[in-house]
Amino acid sequence: MKTRSGWMSIAVAAALALVAFQTSAQQTARAQTNEQSKPKQATVQMRIAGMTCAACAKGLEASFKNMAGVERAAVDYKGGQATITYDPAKQSADSLSKFVTNCGYKVKETKVV
Repeated sequence: MKTRSGWMSIAVAAALALVAFQTSAQQTARAQTNEQSKPKQATVQMRIAGMTCAACAKGLEASFKNMAGVERAAVDYKGGQATITYDPAKQSADSLSKFVTNCGYKVKETKVV
């Protein structure tokens, strides 16, 4: 037979377990909300100078598509611009712009849309 203090110990332990479970559930819900509020993708438009032919644009486009986190890329030689859709957790507008510069082209303007 349990003594009164034995039952109280069990009740206190159960209450503490319930509080710990609720706290854990609240933290999980907050983390999911924060995760949902982060954009899954972003798009950047760049004006690029220095492309001398359509092959430059095609090569740059293929390079973008091979980068981690880049979902879509379109480079227009005649228009001198690129539109890249990417995962912000893996790339940024700045990293994409630096990539273009490292390829030997000049980024005249960058706009996140």
